[in-house]
Amino acid sequence: MTVSRRFVRGRGGTKVALVLATMASMIGAGLTSVPASAGTKKLPPLVVGAILPFTGSKSLLSQWGVHGIKVGIYEVNHGGGVLGHQLTSSYVDDAADSVDTLPAFRNLMTHHPTFVVGPFSPTIEAVINQFKPNNVADFMIGGLSNLDTMQYSYVFRTTASDSTEAIAMAYYAIKHGWKTASLMFDNSANSQGFVPPLIKAFKALGGTIQQNITLTPGQSSYSSELTQAFAGNPKVVFNSMDSQTFATLMSDAQQLNYTTAAQWIGDDLQSAPQGVYAKAFGSAASTNMTAALPATPTTADSAYNHFLADYQSVWRTTSILPTSSNFYDAIVIASLAMTLAKSTNPKVWVGDVMKVSDPPGIVCGTYASCVSLIKAGKKINYNGAGGNEDFNKYHNVFSGFQMVGFDANLNSVVRDYVTAQDLATVVSKESK
Repeated sequence: MTVSRRFVRGRGGTKVALVLATMASMIGAGLTSVPASAGTKKLPPLVVGAILPFTGSKSLLSQWGVHGIKVGIYEVNHGGGVLGHQLTSSYVDDAADSVDTLPAFRNLMTHHPTFVVGPFSPTIEAVINQFKPNNVADFMIGGLSNLDTMQYSYVFRTTASDSTEAIAMAYYAIKHGWKTASLMFDNSANSQGFVPPLIKAFKALGGTIQQNITLTPGQSSYSSELTQAFAGNPKVVFNSMDSQTFATLMSDAQQLNYTTAAQWIGDDLQSAPQGVYAKAFGSAASTNMTAALPATPTTADSAYNHFLADYQSVWRTTSILPTSSNFYDAIVIASLAMTLAKSTNPKVWVGDVMKVSDPPGIVCGTYASCVSLIKAGKKINYNGAGGNEDFNKYHNVFSGFQMVGFDANLNSVVRDYVTAQDLATVVSKESK
């Protein structure tokens, strides 16, 4: 077991020691030993850097990231590596706090990553200007709507935007006849990014917003905010917030009988099976709680089936954690871009990211098959575990959404799909 210790200065000048253990059972490198042939020198591994919140109010996101990263490294290493190199990993903790993110990034750079995955939406803006100057490409995860028209040549996003997720939430509600709504979102930039597109879509579809309540995280009670939200007896409550705030809110809501008084529709954070959000909601989650999650391909898709097989090999389960497929795809795409460019220098290969992921080209869904096509001189179009992963000019991808509910044991259940075509229909109504 390798343990690395770093110190970051937290608020108020207090030094906080964060110990991150890299263990095979949790955040193992996925490194496969490949013996060098006689007379050849074994090349050093390429480092996949990761910025994740191992501590703080959104620490559950680190589990999602670690699961996807380890499977992505497993896929590439078992497909022959990258230009003779195997992949390994190095992690730092940003605590989902912008104050800690830049020091975490600087710490990560001392490990000389070839590319970075993460951070998530809450902290990406703290370091988004750092990747190109440090000559390291980044694949961030999350739907922060501020990045819908980003222009950073070294930054790519393999998850759909919150602005489209908000549209999916509105579409699902109207489809089921829930035409009156209250909004309860915390005051973070990530959560507030949902609000304008959600209001716009819900109104365009004929819905009425009764209350738009901004929550201050960390309060001991939200009873007054709940009373305000339910004053007009809304059919649905749209919401997004950190897990601690949600737990307090749900404790109050249960006492006031509000968990069953309306349908609660939240963001992808709330979709994890037996997760902290579902547990906080309680038994009514099986009937009154739904979360929007970017849709993965069906199990008939060979790329997704291959991802499931890798996931089973690494984690001994096919119960997939949210966004893990997006981390996996990021690692595969970066590795394919380096293979095409015949270089591990981001200055050379960053321009090949869209060449391997976007059409036209021969569709391929596994690392080994895509590498074989590249070596044969063929143009490829990687379609991965998370979908087509076609980047637009702003380095964003677009997808439909699955609306995830829960059974009595709080296991995830897909209740409905909102397709890309459905989303396009809403956008057309908004423009009228």
